[in-house]
Amino acid sequence: MSDDAYSDKTIITEPPTDMVPATQAPAPATVQETPVAPAASPSSETSQSAAGNKEALDSKRMSLLAHLGELRTRLRNAAIAFLLAMIGSFVLVQRYFDWLTRPVRKGMKDAGHDVNFYAKSLTEPFWVYMKLAIIGGLIIAGPFVFWELWRFVAPGLYRKERRLTMLITGSTALCFAGGAVFAYAFLCEPAAYYLTRMLTSFSGDLPFRLDPMIMMDEVANFQMLTLAGCGLAFELPVVLSIFGWIGLVSSRGMFRFNRYAIVLAVVLGGVLTPSTDPFTQCLLAGPIFLLYNISILVVWLIERARRRRDEALDRGEPVAST
Repeated sequence: MSDDAYSDKTIITEPPTDMVPATQAPAPATVQETPVAPAASPSSETSQSAAGNKEALDSKRMSLLAHLGELRTRLRNAAIAFLLAMIGSFVLVQRYFDWLTRPVRKGMKDAGHDVNFYAKSLTEPFWVYMKLAIIGGLIIAGPFVFWELWRFVAPGLYRKERRLTMLITGSTALCFAGGAVFAYAFLCEPAAYYLTRMLTSFSGDLPFRLDPMIMMDEVANFQMLTLAGCGLAFELPVVLSIFGWIGLVSSRGMFRFNRYAIVLAVVLGGVLTPSTDPFTQCLLAGPIFLLYNISILVVWLIERARRRRDEALDRGEPVAST
């Protein structure tokens, strides 16, 4: 064959193996390893769950303007409910006045006096009725107003805080209502009888008679202040229970103070009742002293529950949050 034929082809010749330099030895095969994720520790899982809870809470949070809009809606609903209740109470306000002054009229009648109330000005009946309508509207619309405010506040509270708030609110309302009922049923009529009994006839060469001239506004204020004062007095177990729960007072210390509680009850009776006569103060001092002793029992129950929870924690037993 000619040299041109060889020039058109490329001849590749591999050198012998023994002629390859030692420095050019074939590289060893590399093995690729699949990376293994490290095992998650309990602390990392806790942090991840906390981060997830935080993200869930952040997703439910409202902006400042949204909070203000929600508050405006709740206050608007509460105001509408109060206005409607006040208007309805003003329609029935004469019945309210009749019901409110019934114990005073019974006491005056038993004391031998004519039952008459007077108005010292033309506008006095209107303002007395307006006052009764406002108070009646607050009482009637109170549960709905509280419900609207509760719907605004409750989403920002934990479950334990919601239960505690409902317990304190319910106890406060029940104790205040109990005090008002006690005053209306057992306190107002004897107080009116005792106070008007002092208005008697005087004999002699110039006999005269003391007749009561009770104004409409005065008898309404007397009744409302008496009911409100007894309602506040009946809040004593709630206040002392809260003090015992946070550790400010103890059942043992309250029991040792029991000998002075009767004096404190008389003082509170004089402060919380509108009249200054000792008869009314003593009528209220008895229930206050009884409520103080009930408060000692409630505080003791709270302390016992706290001791049992602490003992269970010392033993390592699971304790439900309260």
